[in-house]
Amino acid sequence: MKFEQVCQSALAYFQQHPVFRILLPLSMPIMFVAAMLDILGIFVSLGSFVNALIFFVFFLALFLTLAQCNFRMAGIGLGVYALSYLIVLLIDIIKYKFMPYGTLVHLLVYGFLAFLAYKKSVSFN
Repeated sequence: MKFEQVCQSALAYFQQHPVFRILLPLSMPIMFVAAMLDILGIFVSLGSFVNALIFFVFFLALFLTLAQCNFRMAGIGLGVYALSYLIVLLIDIIKYKFMPYGTLVHLLVYGFLAFLAYKKSVSFN
């Protein structure tokens, strides 16, 4: 089964529920706002509840974006999310002289997923 078929099945599932039907056209702006709030959370303490909420909202919006087969925007959103981990990594290395390997793994995973989504958008169109 191709990934596009999975996305189309997910879109059919999301269109059946009234809440997701409303959120589908708003998924990309919600994803970018959540990614920007994640970057803001690096510099300003938003609290653990808000950070967890941002995490779940970002991935819900990412799944809704992927359900619409909009791989380019999903790649950009994942790239912005990877950028937040790059910022944390650089702050820890420069300021604290500390290499957080967990942050490095997050950066590599989200960066790789962003690359794959962008690669899929190029081959899909």
